[in-house]
Amino acid sequence: MKKLIVASALALMSAQGFASVIVKEGYRIDDPHKRFLPQLKLRSDFSFDHVNSQGYTVYGPEGLGQWLEMNNITAAEDVIFHEDEKGATVNGYINHEDLGKLMQSFQERFPKIAKVESLGKSVQGRELWVIKISKNVEIDEIEPEFKYIANMHGDEITGRDVSLKFIADLLENYGKDERITRLIDNTEIYIVPTMNPDGMTARRRGNANYVDLNRDFPSFGANATNSPDRRAIETQHVMRFQAGRHFSLSGNFHGGAVCVNYPWDTIKELHPLNNLFYTISKEYADTNSEMRSSTEFENGITNGYAWYQTTGGMQDWSTYWHNDSQVTFEISEIKWVDVKKIDYYYNDNRESMINYMARIHQGAGLKFQDKAASGKIKVLDSKNKNLGEFSFTGGEFYKVLDPGNYTYVVTSGRMTKNIPVTVTEEFIPGGNFVTVETKR
Repeated sequence: MKKLIVASALALMSAQGFASVIVKEGYRIDDPHKRFLPQLKLRSDFSFDHVNSQGYTVYGPEGLGQWLEMNNITAAEDVIFHEDEKGATVNGYINHEDLGKLMQSFQERFPKIAKVESLGKSVQGRELWVIKISKNVEIDEIEPEFKYIANMHGDEITGRDVSLKFIADLLENYGKDERITRLIDNTEIYIVPTMNPDGMTARRRGNANYVDLNRDFPSFGANATNSPDRRAIETQHVMRFQAGRHFSLSGNFHGGAVCVNYPWDTIKELHPLNNLFYTISKEYADTNSEMRSSTEFENGITNGYAWYQTTGGMQDWSTYWHNDSQVTFEISEIKWVDVKKIDYYYNDNRESMINYMARIHQGAGLKFQDKAASGKIKVLDSKNKNLGEFSFTGGEFYKVLDPGNYTYVVTSGRMTKNIPVTVTEEFIPGGNFVTVETKR
């Protein structure tokens, strides 16, 4: 009888189509031929990760295990961390309070190039810290804008501490390392080490309300809107942050596999800039020893949909709604690695992280004389193929593209202009921007 009640509850949750995916249970399924995956994918309240040649992990609300048993799907392993939340341990990692102190120390030690702020507070009141790194850190300059975000799944900690090491590396080597100095001098860099401090503290995938944050962002398609309504508070903070900036390239860090995952996750259709995504993803993997030697992923990279379809992910949301090309870096097979191995993972990702960030300068932008200018920009390649139409605000637009010649078709108020731009791999101080007169 209890099993029937649980099954009915799960059925009701799926039918109601809740906006957020709740993660209270998770199981590893040994299913090399993916026999059960089509059946599981019918459930909108289930999510997946760690899909490989041996099987996958499925997550869902309370009662998932009993539902699997009723449907004769055998779970090989319970993957949820079960230590009582009050005694949950970070196993040698710094806690979130100390992370905040570390972030503040970065600003205190390097006040000319580092500025720390909070995107807002988590469900349990923890700050979502972000650091801006730039030569004139107190000024909002028109420069290419880049960001890294990590630890949106609380039990995937590697990216959090790799990001902290990367911040320290950038700051400490400014003025010493030529590449790092040039990037800081000519880029507005933002890094969010943890988007899910409550999940990290409890060592679980979801936030304090068990919401899977990487299934919580607006998707796209018919009738879709970029609305924060009914989403987790952490998701809303990131959405507001993104809306107030002009990011054109970004990445987010995960664990559970070792590869680079690029758009789209949501649909089978290839992205109009698929060649660009493939190139920058492969470049990242080529300088990461584990990725480039992968036996699961050719060249250590994968198209998201070809790996496994997801909706509500931050990668596709950022790419579709905000002109911010984003990829996902899966950097450790084990999600909660031994803290002593963080140095190994940082060293294996350092060059890749710098190279990827440098790709922000492979693009072309417009800066309008009217700093309040807003409107739409259609990007056409040299053969007049439409690569997408993007909104811009604040008198600023920038797009990372393959090297080549393009036309930006600008519509702002009653003004329409065709502006030719050229993208090269050559570094241009301050970014490759064309000034646009706004007189009508």
